[in-house]
Amino acid sequence: MYKLMDYKETCLIRAGICIGGACICTVLLACRGLSWEPLYLVILLSGTALFLFREAIEANDRIMQTKDCYMELESDCLVVRQPQKKEHYEACRIFFDEIEKIVEGSKGGEAEFYVVIRRMKDQDRKSFILFDDTEKETRIFQVRSFGYKKEEFQKLYRKLRWEVPGRVRIFGTRKQSAWFRKKKGNGWKVLLAAVCLYGIPKAFLLLL
Repeated sequence: MYKLMDYKETCLIRAGICIGGACICTVLLACRGLSWEPLYLVILLSGTALFLFREAIEANDRIMQTKDCYMELESDCLVVRQPQKKEHYEACRIFFDEIEKIVEGSKGGEAEFYVVIRRMKDQDRKSFILFDDTEKETRIFQVRSFGYKKEEFQKLYRKLRWEVPGRVRIFGTRKQSAWFRKKKGNGWKVLLAAVCLYGIPKAFLLLL
């Protein structure tokens, strides 16, 4: 949740800066008359501010989703409640002695891991997995780092690996390096779009 709150705050601050810049450019535009450069900056900064406000609203929605969520290690089990779909949640209580294996994963740069419960008779199994209030007939639970900082999630994951019995198979790296790989940036695409937005109309105006 704190990760999302930080992101929301950052978006709002940057949006405010963009709006301030757009206002300054609007004043310059009014004082100097119609000019492409100030007009371009007004369009660019206003569009960026709208995008950032949209990101902040989405982050706020995700914060509300994680309001009643938790991820804890008790003395003998892993307990998780996390958002699955909009207004739907999944939860689990998986006892350490019933875990068959733990598989480390990463999807879209987000840290996650899978807990697989051993095959056993239903009457012997204490662990359970829920979708909302309905028990799911599955042995696999995907634990996602939704709303958690990767360092916090890594700490819980490593503690889980330490707590489970030695017979539990663990598939993963020693330092969870895949979780901390930087996402491929789209900065060059944004820069190219900004250059085109400026250059094409500017060239058209020069030809008039």
